[in-house]
Amino acid sequence: MNGVAPFEYTITLLSHAQATLPACATVRQALSPTVIGALMKKILLLVVLTCPLDGFAQHFVTGVRVTIAPPAIRLETVPTAPSLRHQWIAGYWAWRAGKHVWIAGHWTLPPGSGYVWEPASWENRGGVWLFYEGHWRPADAPDPSFVYQPPPPPGRAEIVETPPPGAIEEMRPPLPFPDAIWIPGYWDWDGIRHVWIAGRWSARPPGYDWQDYHWKHRRDGKWEHKHGHWHPHDEDD
Repeated sequence: MNGVAPFEYTITLLSHAQATLPACATVRQALSPTVIGALMKKILLLVVLTCPLDGFAQHFVTGVRVTIAPPAIRLETVPTAPSLRHQWIAGYWAWRAGKHVWIAGHWTLPPGSGYVWEPASWENRGGVWLFYEGHWRPADAPDPSFVYQPPPPPGRAEIVETPPPGAIEEMRPPLPFPDAIWIPGYWDWDGIRHVWIAGRWSARPPGYDWQDYHWKHRRDGKWEHKHGHWHPHDEDD
């Protein structure tokens, strides 16, 4: 949008609408305040659905309230990338099990095509800190003709000793089109650590339901990653 931030663009649209409607006597007499308010909401919804997702990245996860300020960021040396496909994830302080934990910077591959990394962030609001977990998120707005196809699971079972962190409460974007289905976010394993993959909207393939990603705690104390997938309505999972 020509370099204009989505929220600034929204405010501009609403201000223009509010300034234009009263200028027309016919419109002012024909529309009640309730109707005008409904129009304002529709304009705002239209902007939310048409703006690129990068302007609304903070809506994918809910901030966690923390009363202890995060420590200073550690200086890191970025090693050579393993390949052109790898992306550098800068180190950051995360909030895990009631304490600050340093997540070291590292090179990693996106979980699939069409994903971008949203860095973790901290916000100070009147002495109370809000922590937003770093995560992979869809780069593009949902397409009603596109059915999400999860990356193929690894050739062998994905079993690790490190338990996944607690589930993150997500801020689900507005329904983008009728009959869209929500694919919940989940903790993925990138070969070294757990990383959050944000939820997304998808078209629903006829006759199929979605089985969520999840981790199963095994009897030997390890954790096995069960990958999400589509399955027929009448198929027991």
